[in-house]
Amino acid sequence: MLPWAVLVTPARDVAELIASNAPFKPGVLKEVEAELAAARPELTWSNPVAARASAMVSLQLAQDAQARSTSEEVEAAFSVAESRIRAALRLNPSDSYLWASAYFVRTARAEFNPSDTRLLTQSYVTGPHEGWVSASRNRLALAAYPILDPRTQTLAISEFSEMVGSGMIDEAVANLLGVGWGQRERLLASLDAVGRQPKEALARRLEDEGARVEVPGVQLETRPWR
Repeated sequence: MLPWAVLVTPARDVAELIASNAPFKPGVLKEVEAELAAARPELTWSNPVAARASAMVSLQLAQDAQARSTSEEVEAAFSVAESRIRAALRLNPSDSYLWASAYFVRTARAEFNPSDTRLLTQSYVTGPHEGWVSASRNRLALAAYPILDPRTQTLAISEFSEMVGSGMIDEAVANLLGVGWGQRERLLASLDAVGRQPKEALARRLEDEGARVEVPGVQLETRPWR
């Protein structure tokens, strides 16, 4: 068995890399999972760092399995991930990323129910202004917008404007032109209080994408080649 002290820092580092969508070489996460499994089980399920890393590695492996496995194997992988995410949340119920992950797992499983949106709501309750969580969470929220409760809808719209204000332009554009297109008027209206520079950056990116939308307070100069 590996001493847990040897795994604490690597486990934390892997969790942070997964949260930031960093790429991994093939097989690396399987090795990490094996190392975590080699630690004493009672530590894996009682230490918040270990539990979080185990949950996030399992979730990433489940997502990877979607591209190459049968539906039964994928369902089994997400079932394991869900179990580990819930175990990690019992140790750290204030982790907004894990709450959003718990919701994502439900959307990926055949058992999804609209009432599962309470998990996404809890993510906003525990961390409403966490920029590193917002890119993935905002996408999930906008995709489920019609079935969210009014408070969570408001938080999702506000989160989009915070993303723009903090310079997360690529993520904001992807969400607006993708799952958020049906709410584009609300999303664009939420930008009134955002500074001019990030709004101009958003407008340029939208123009580059060929999107015909008006960003409040921004009037771009017409390019002669357009």
